[in-house]
Amino acid sequence: MNEFFEKIKGFFKDEPSFVEAKQLLLKNWEKITPPYLYGILETVRDSVFILDTNWTYLYLNSRALEMVGMESSQIIGKEIWELFPQVKDSEIGKKILIAVNEKRGMQFEEVHQDTERWYDLSVHPSEKYIFILGKEVTSQKKVEKGYESAVSKNRAILNSIPDKLYRIHKDGTVIDYKMFPDFADWETPAQNTDGMFNTMESLFPEDRLDSIRSMIFQVLTLDLTQTVEYSKEEYDGTKFYEARIAKSGNDEVLAIIRNITERKRTEQLKNEFISLVSHELRTPLTSVKGAIELLIGGVAGELSNQAKSLLNICRKNTLRLVRFVTDLLDIEALDSGNINFKYKSYFLEEIVQTSIDGMRTFAEQYHVLLNYVKEAESITVFVDEDRLNHCITNLISNAVKYTPKYSEVMILVGRGDSEAYIKVSDKGPGIDPVFQPRLFHRFTQGAPPKDKLVGGTGLGLSITKGFVEAMKGTIDFETGSDGSTFIIKLPLYETNHFGNFAQGMGANQ
Repeated sequence: MNEFFEKIKGFFKDEPSFVEAKQLLLKNWEKITPPYLYGILETVRDSVFILDTNWTYLYLNSRALEMVGMESSQIIGKEIWELFPQVKDSEIGKKILIAVNEKRGMQFEEVHQDTERWYDLSVHPSEKYIFILGKEVTSQKKVEKGYESAVSKNRAILNSIPDKLYRIHKDGTVIDYKMFPDFADWETPAQNTDGMFNTMESLFPEDRLDSIRSMIFQVLTLDLTQTVEYSKEEYDGTKFYEARIAKSGNDEVLAIIRNITERKRTEQLKNEFISLVSHELRTPLTSVKGAIELLIGGVAGELSNQAKSLLNICRKNTLRLVRFVTDLLDIEALDSGNINFKYKSYFLEEIVQTSIDGMRTFAEQYHVLLNYVKEAESITVFVDEDRLNHCITNLISNAVKYTPKYSEVMILVGRGDSEAYIKVSDKGPGIDPVFQPRLFHRFTQGAPPKDKLVGGTGLGLSITKGFVEAMKGTIDFETGSDGSTFIIKLPLYETNHFGNFAQGMGANQ
């Protein structure tokens, strides 16, 4: 009975009013006119069933009638077991019988399979009456079921990812996201519950902790994504890892950690192979090239026109092999960091002029005109002349190959407030959007023009990007159906800041 009164307590304006009403109801329970009582029960949000001790229905409020799906005339005065015989032997029926027999309240859950509704039921027996209260919790249950389903799917997705995933709090606390995907509360308990919490020292090597903590601070503050590589000594040798750190909350980041040991070993083997092949080929190719040029020059006597023609073919292909080996050596040097730059101050327009002069004969073979425009004079840069010349030549070569016959390639030089720029524009069909993300990758080439046979190794743009960035510059491109433009930007050289500028450019390399 007391539990029933607690259910309707919220409908009274204050505690004294509730106590007074409760005492009045208890004192006059048998005398009170049922309509007044039933009127009160109609205002209750829960379903209310009142039965006598013979299990006969005396009253159901409107919510209870909705719950059983019947009219009042169909149920009042009838026995519960007569109307719902299947309930008596069910788990719910057994619990109701136990509650009534033992004269104690009991709460349990019922599911209506036909309507797919969930109810929290409670039984409150008294000397003469049995009160059954029901509260629909379908919405809450669907949310819970949906949450459980989402967690289950999330766990399956996370477990299918080969990388390790960790949530890292700004205080350095670490949680394995795969093991605890539904963890939400960062209020760390006094004790490490079930090994849930760990520290950054368990993930990262000691000599990298400070830099990684600084990186996490930057990620949280600036909402960036940072990547770091590191190695750890483990029981079976040195392992290499790549950690990608991204903001995943106001006070936490997500660290995606990938084991890249095999990749590093493969890269090392590849670099060693390229270096070995390049050095082994370079010396004999140089000898072959020299011998061919001597023969063409007549050192071994006068040659027939047919012999000269064959030797020129040999010379052309030997030069092609030499360029390829040189490209491989440049790639290997960029990877190892052992490339030697010889920096000096130069007028940029003079370097570009030299590059264009060296490419005019090549452009004429494709019936393409090189058009050089200077938007400024005396643009001083601090660069390696040979490396920059190599970069410009690569861009002009590509532009010529992709420009239609009897058209032109535009080379433009100018300066901004703090940087100089070189623009090389072609009249080609543009760069395929699918290919653009791989444009600066090694050994990759776009589809050749229909009317031209475009050769090459696919290393030119990769080497150009490496050289330009080593000289503190950038390279980018713009493309459309009417052509493409590659843009190299280099910092301007100020003579009154020679010391700092040269040091920043690595003048001692």
